[in-house]
Amino acid sequence: MTMEELRVPTLTLPVSISYFDEKKLKGEVFLPAMAATHEGPTRPEEWLNYGNPFFPFVPEGQSRAVILNKRYVIVLTVALDSFSAVGLTGVERRVSLECGSLSLSGAVLIDMPASQSRLADWINRPDRFLLLKGDSEVHLVQKSRITRLSEIREEQRVN
Repeated sequence: MTMEELRVPTLTLPVSISYFDEKKLKGEVFLPAMAATHEGPTRPEEWLNYGNPFFPFVPEGQSRAVILNKRYVIVLTVALDSFSAVGLTGVERRVSLECGSLSLSGAVLIDMPASQSRLADWINRPDRFLLLKGDSEVHLVQKSRITRLSEIREEQRVN
């Protein structure tokens, strides 16, 4: 068996990362081409929540990867057109959140029973990263870095 035969097929995904030291990183990450729990490639939130604690990241304009620690990723952002929502169901709620000085707003998908559909129930799930869908991008936010989360009621929304 050759090394090439042992290689795990991956897909390259362009991302932007807000790192713990407030550095903004742009580059690419590599997701498994086949998901373990459904057909198709692994979704970014699955990869962040269930993968290894360290991952290779190729900074924009460079050819060599550096290894980053997921624990220090505050937000990983993916273009909406690069994100597949296939298989995601639930009720969308508009929220705003803060991670220290970083503020984001968008829609979250609460895919829980009606008796556990409060924002507090959803945020307290065991996943380390939550998905926040903006107008043109999807943010994967590390929950332990969230300092404030609130629902945006329709009457509060500004167009």
